[in-house]
Amino acid sequence: MLEYRTLDPLQVRIDTHRRYSRHDDHPDPAVRSALGYHTGLDLLDVGCGTGEFLRSLLPAAGRLAGVDTSPAAVAALAGVPGVEAHEADAMALPFPDGSFDAVTARHMLYHVSEPLAAIREAHRVLRPGGRFAAVVNIPRPAPVLAGLASGAVADHGLDPAVFRIPVDASNLPGLVASVFGIVEVERHDNALVFPGPEPMVAYAVSMLSGYGIPDDHPLRPSIVDSITERAAALFASASTVEDPKGYVVVSATR
Repeated sequence: MLEYRTLDPLQVRIDTHRRYSRHDDHPDPAVRSALGYHTGLDLLDVGCGTGEFLRSLLPAAGRLAGVDTSPAAVAALAGVPGVEAHEADAMALPFPDGSFDAVTARHMLYHVSEPLAAIREAHRVLRPGGRFAAVVNIPRPAPVLAGLASGAVADHGLDPAVFRIPVDASNLPGLVASVFGIVEVERHDNALVFPGPEPMVAYAVSMLSGYGIPDDHPLRPSIVDSITERAAALFASASTVEDPKGYVVVSATR
């Protein structure tokens, strides 16, 4: 996937949420709570990204596995004792039925072409009584940041609509319920509070690969300049800029 051939942009977004969120913004404790996770469970993290979540569970005593389509994500877990990493598709998990006690899908289902198929795969590899937990954003999160990126893309005659989010808090509970039955939903609302334009620019630039604009795109330098100008304009008459956001944790038992 173009967006994740390197994990650097993802790390920029993670760091921005941690540094500039109004309230503590780390969904992993909420995911562990929704799972009822405890040492000894066999857990699969689908879309493991930087691998930080799996590392946080060590020492686990049970099996810890991560799956991602990004070779960079798999490489990030290579050689970590107690963790196995697989380059594979969420819609075709490389495990037998009933392999895990818990499956997580954290901020990744909107990257899957058929989210329902990925949820069915999670159900398949869970043991009876196992727990599934997925995290997605509320509809239209961080509209100011999204506007910086999409506006700059549109300024250059490109179509910002290529960046699509097919799954969010409005439809994920129904998708999970169609596979698992009863679901639990926990919502976390928050906001990013920026003291200046620089972190906004860094975040918006980190989104560009999602618009099909990689580092070597001929228009990228000009698009970055446009983002920088737009961000500076936001602070022309304000000392801080706030951008609302939020996510839900949707969990269910097999």
